[in-house]
Amino acid sequence: MTPEQLNEYVELNNRKIDALEKYWKHALPTVEAPSREQFFLWLKMFDYAFDTVLFGVDETVGKCQRLGGKMSPDHAVRFCSACAIRFHKTGTRLNIPADKFVERESVAA
Repeated sequence: MTPEQLNEYVELNNRKIDALEKYWKHALPTVEAPSREQFFLWLKMFDYAFDTVLFGVDETVGKCQRLGGKMSPDHAVRFCSACAIRFHKTGTRLNIPADKFVERESVAA
């Protein structure tokens, strides 16, 4: 790898992190954005696949909305990680509607 290629690689990852930070702040204004190091860790974990991390953030947006906009930063990071891991392992999204809810029968009856 030449120095120029290395500089391009570093710059590309910085742009990915900037875009993810900007999107997080736009889509999840009620939840503090993770550190740059966290975004870099996610990219590194998933072979620098931007779409995998973006999927995790999108799923976190949906979860936060279902919780009424109340989600701790720690919960958001853990949930985002879990979703990105699932997406990375399967390569597909789950086809479960976000509003699906199955009420369990009462055991006390």
